[in-house]
Amino acid sequence: MRSLAVVMGVMSASLVARVAVASEEERFMDGEFWREQALTDIIPYWFEHARDEEYGAFYTNLSREWQPSPPWDKYPAMIGRQLFSFSAAYLLSGEEKYLEVARETADYLLEHAWDEEYGGWFDVLTRTGEPKVTTKTVPLELYANAGLALYYFVTGDERALSHVKESLRIRRTYAHDEEFGGYFQAFNRDLSVKDYSKSKHSHYGQVGSLLLNLYMITREPELLTWMKELMDLTATRMMDPRLGWVYVTLDREWNPIPHIIEGREVVSIGPQLVAAVSFLRLYQLTGDRAYLEHGKALGEQTIRWGWDSDQGGWHVSIGKEPPHRPEEPPMVHWWIQNYGSFLFLQLYHVTQDKSYLDQFRKGAAFWNRYFLDREFGGVFTSVSPEGSLIDDRKAGVWRTSYHEMEHALLNYLYLNLYVNNRPVLLHFRIGSSKPLAKHFVSPVEDPSVQIADVKINGKPWAAYNARERYVILPAGEDLKVEVTLAPEPVLGPHVSDCTVPLLSATAGEDMLSFEVTPTEHRGKIEVYLPWRSFSVEVGGRRRAVAREGIMEVEGFSYDPE
Repeated sequence: MRSLAVVMGVMSASLVARVAVASEEERFMDGEFWREQALTDIIPYWFEHARDEEYGAFYTNLSREWQPSPPWDKYPAMIGRQLFSFSAAYLLSGEEKYLEVARETADYLLEHAWDEEYGGWFDVLTRTGEPKVTTKTVPLELYANAGLALYYFVTGDERALSHVKESLRIRRTYAHDEEFGGYFQAFNRDLSVKDYSKSKHSHYGQVGSLLLNLYMITREPELLTWMKELMDLTATRMMDPRLGWVYVTLDREWNPIPHIIEGREVVSIGPQLVAAVSFLRLYQLTGDRAYLEHGKALGEQTIRWGWDSDQGGWHVSIGKEPPHRPEEPPMVHWWIQNYGSFLFLQLYHVTQDKSYLDQFRKGAAFWNRYFLDREFGGVFTSVSPEGSLIDDRKAGVWRTSYHEMEHALLNYLYLNLYVNNRPVLLHFRIGSSKPLAKHFVSPVEDPSVQIADVKINGKPWAAYNARERYVILPAGEDLKVEVTLAPEPVLGPHVSDCTVPLLSATAGEDMLSFEVTPTEHRGKIEVYLPWRSFSVEVGGRRRAVAREGIMEVEGFSYDPE
């Protein structure tokens, strides 16, 4: 009987352990978990340890214990990545201290990293901010732009957007290969071509890391056209026609340059994930099923050979040819683990196949168990497939807070909006707004996600286009804007468009009321009213009563008397 009791006790302990693990893994399916991870386990440590208080911007190299070390050179691309992270921290929290770091970082980039003579971002600066390497290489310019784009999204700072646009104009003009198509890798300072090769970063990496976000921020049609061009080139010129892998580097005439490790050609898994996710996100913007099929095929192939389904980690690279064995020694890099999460959630969203959620859950468990530094804070750079620590650095060239903050931000958005059918709350701080300014506020592509609620300076604001996902801002300075996005929300009454500047816009159960700026201009206001009878007031006077749908209140000028 004692032996039976021992067996039963062991079985009970095992059951309790399995239940505890299952309960822990369910936390990973809650978007709020990832928001809290960003604001508790990641960004506070970068705020405290990473800033170079003496010379500005950030240290390039940091140990596990957050001790800075030489070399002291600074990379505008890495500064841009930090700008992305602190902008994301404000977007998630509304905490002033993170916005202040973002402002200082944007100012530093604009003052030190932009070439005022020829245009474009310098590759490398000295510690004190002088140009050191004046070439302009696509992956380095890409991430300076990525940080400034998210900063513009949060703040509406037109300086940031204008520099991003000029950088992209230079790339589309001077880097375009008129003979063979596609875009070159690098410029000399004077924008003559230094490197004629074609790469991930100048094509599908440009889409995944910058252009998709920039399009959601600006909705400029030419960006969508350019994204389609780049992803069409990826599909037709950068994919192995026999094995289906995406190439990372090619020569000018689109001949792939093999990646050889110890005499064996390998496939880098990270670029496969970037390309697959870019195809899937572009499909949601265009409805073009060719992008969906490319994303699914590449994604499923990469999961099959690049993901360790037993342990939950992603390989760095595998043999190009079957049986696609991982490179030796095998390891798991932090950023590849992050992009694997994005792939699982995007594939679930477009297919509704719950097996992808099971895979996400397992990958998230690996991340939380092995990558978070519970002693010193932050995230490790790489571990073994079994979770043993390999690289404990917190920062280096190409290693910043960017990927783990992007990971937390997108997991929060995708899990709440795409998986759990819950709203998300985002914080903006618009420094200066002109009358009738429209600020786009959704970072996700799916059009079913719409604006559910807006507050400006803590007060309800009912002037926004829910479906197009922009807020019609009042003229003003330092506007604190809170936006709730939700999947297919039940829309309340709101002003959806107008040609007359608004002073206020509020909505009640059966009333939409707004005031317009005193002016002689006669214009039109379009309002959205749900399926019930509503009264519309302009300047405290009832102007119309409507029953449903969209109506127009037009042909008036506001009389302040």
